[in-house]
Amino acid sequence: MNMIGVYHSEYPEKSRGICDAPHIVKGKMVLCAEEIASAGTLLGCAMGRIRNRRELTKQLSLKNNTTGAEIVLAAYRKWDEDYPRHLEGAVFTAVLDAEADALVLSRDRIGDRPVFYAQKGDILAFSDHPDAILLSGVAEPVVDLAGARELFGLGPARTPGKTPYRDIFSLEPGCVLVARAGEMRITRYFALEARPHEESADQTAENVRAMLERAIDEITPLHPSAMLSGGLDSTVLTALLKRRIGRLRSFSVQYEGDAEDFQANRFRPTLDTPYVRMAVRALNTKHVFVTLSQDALADALPTAAEARGFPGMADVDSSLMLFSHEIAAFSRDTVSGECGDEVFGGYPWFRDATMLSQDAFPWSGSMDLRESVLRPEIREKLQLKQFVRDTLNRAVEEAPTLASDTAENACLRTMQSLCFRFFMPNLQERAVRMCEHAGINVLTPYSDERLMQYVFNIPWDMKFLDGREKGILRKAAEGLLPEELLLRKKSPYPKTCSPVYTELVRLRTRAMLSDAKAPIFQVLDKDAVERIAASALNPADAPWFGQLMAGPQMLAFLMQVNDWMKARKIRVEL
Repeated sequence: MNMIGVYHSEYPEKSRGICDAPHIVKGKMVLCAEEIASAGTLLGCAMGRIRNRRELTKQLSLKNNTTGAEIVLAAYRKWDEDYPRHLEGAVFTAVLDAEADALVLSRDRIGDRPVFYAQKGDILAFSDHPDAILLSGVAEPVVDLAGARELFGLGPARTPGKTPYRDIFSLEPGCVLVARAGEMRITRYFALEARPHEESADQTAENVRAMLERAIDEITPLHPSAMLSGGLDSTVLTALLKRRIGRLRSFSVQYEGDAEDFQANRFRPTLDTPYVRMAVRALNTKHVFVTLSQDALADALPTAAEARGFPGMADVDSSLMLFSHEIAAFSRDTVSGECGDEVFGGYPWFRDATMLSQDAFPWSGSMDLRESVLRPEIREKLQLKQFVRDTLNRAVEEAPTLASDTAENACLRTMQSLCFRFFMPNLQERAVRMCEHAGINVLTPYSDERLMQYVFNIPWDMKFLDGREKGILRKAAEGLLPEELLLRKKSPYPKTCSPVYTELVRLRTRAMLSDAKAPIFQVLDKDAVERIAASALNPADAPWFGQLMAGPQMLAFLMQVNDWMKARKIRVEL
């Protein structure tokens, strides 16, 4: 269910009916959402979960059954545009005040819920999904120079606040947008801060465990299921949840032919299945192994891009979407270990501080490869290497550090800040959108801002306690898991290594290349992509993005770009 709002619109009728939810019009203002509150000249909505609902209802003298939207309106009446500071949890809110000719739009502190907006003259539209803004008519489907750089220089990640569209922007986490009488401004109400950490490893581990326990306590009333990969992050959360609600349902994803096709590499050293079985035995969960076919994975690529609203992580997205649909038959809410690697330092780039001295983000893959798929004249216009270098340098300058940090600690703290701002949002968006498409809510306790703020300041020798990645989390989880699970090396979300999938992608890429009207040819070098499609496409390589997007995923990403452009009739204006 998408939310759409239009502030100070001359054409409120155009915004009606673009989502299937109720809508309310107040003068020139329209709000369409699953849950709306209206009081006098005020409209309000809240999407997501207000974590401190109980405290707010008491503080605002509201009934216990008050809706989230009603809480937001009451908070606005008490604190005006400062009300987002008083809300906690993964919640996106909006208040339209017809009498004051004002809009207040807020995004949660860590950015679990996407928020987009566009302005055209004195009209401002906002939504949780970019397609709704396109449908409102306030933004046009145009990719300009900056947008093309986002797509091919950073994609599927994005610069904070940006999208590939010329006219559509993303509200950054911890920010509030205020529009009054035609003027718009954005202010930040939350950011992670660099602070001294003076506690011992034992005390730190105790605090981490207590914060995880609290985060699980707060979602226990939902009786969620758990995504269980057999990795440290998901298994710790499943173990904590099991202690509270007894025997729970758990789910894992695998692919046809995994046992025969798996190729270990430095990013993914082992298959999940043996560890999942071990975790299920240890925790006594009611477990479902979801096995996906290669055909289904490839067929779902366009739908995954539709769900996201942008080209994404190819089959890494489509597999999660299909997996989520299987979970939806049993559960409305599910717990994911997403964000655990970002928070506790699980990625390979946290082991090598020198990676920050390179000319690209450590997860961006080969910039030469990224440039090679573009037509020469487009390559010359975009100057991707310079764009990425400038973006990286600005982000490094903005990262919070302490004067007392050692050189290595300052470097790794900066690396983690970049990871929070550029890498993690892509995975958060993926988790929310793919689960949302299946009609389930994904819960990510590791993205609790209280935990993130605390762990951000733990020294890196403590985060790598005993020489292991996420060492402090392993210590915090002692007694929860068998040692073999507690000490398992980091392994990411599973992707297919099947040659069947590789051939499916190869065939579909060639079909795209044979379509003279394919919109991606506005930028794509057909011959270069044909040469890549004819290559070995080893799924154990990682040339494009992160740990999972190798040759087949790179081609699938380009297909998603083409499908995305075709469905929205996107124009490229460089």
